[in-house]
Amino acid sequence: MTPRNLLLASASALLVVACSPSESAETTAPIEAPTPPEATETADLPEKLTDVSAATYSLEPTHAFLTATVMHNGLSEYTIDFTSFDATLDFDPAAPENASLNVSIDPTSVNVNYAGDYKAGHPDSEFSSWPEALAKDARFMNAGEFPEITFVSTGATREEDYSGTLTGDLTFLGVTRPVTLEVTYNGVANAPWYGERDLIGFDASTTINRSEFGQTSLEGMISDEVAVAFSGEFLQDEVPAEDSAETPE
Repeated sequence: MTPRNLLLASASALLVVACSPSESAETTAPIEAPTPPEATETADLPEKLTDVSAATYSLEPTHAFLTATVMHNGLSEYTIDFTSFDATLDFDPAAPENASLNVSIDPTSVNVNYAGDYKAGHPDSEFSSWPEALAKDARFMNAGEFPEITFVSTGATREEDYSGTLTGDLTFLGVTRPVTLEVTYNGVANAPWYGERDLIGFDASTTINRSEFGQTSLEGMISDEVAVAFSGEFLQDEVPAEDSAETPE
């Protein structure tokens, strides 16, 4: 055997011995996979809900819009809006299906684009403007007898991360009927002038038949179907300050 072959044979033998288990060696224990850390309480929430406080929220009226739209003579969509309404929302981002909402609308706050001279076109009307007529005329919102339009939620469903439905009772012209709102959650923000309080935003819409509430005026001119739409922000209510006084001994 040549010196080269002898060297290779010796190296191979040494490698085999080194890799062979010793008769006295203990069996190596299997390595266990590390236990993953427990999920945090908000880990499963969609991104735009993770930093939202579970709290009672009130409508932020300077960023809230409510409209009602009918079809006029089959030619155009005629839209009115309300400038005075209020709402209170109980909302938990971990359980949106438990949300509850109460809304109150002042019918005398109705606003409409009417550029003409109302009295010239309606000389026999007791009202001075078209918005006043819409608000107070018994054929329309009859605000003298029914000074408030309300919605009180009765249940909610969550369909996707940021959308669902809110069912409730709508009271209009003294008639209460169930309606379902299609709701979209838009997100959360923290304006510095509100401190630590959250602002959350929603869009909502539904369609009602005004005849079901007893309003049948101007049939044929305006549609029975009324499309109602809302977009706005809700501000987290103030948290009562904790009593810092020490308990007397």
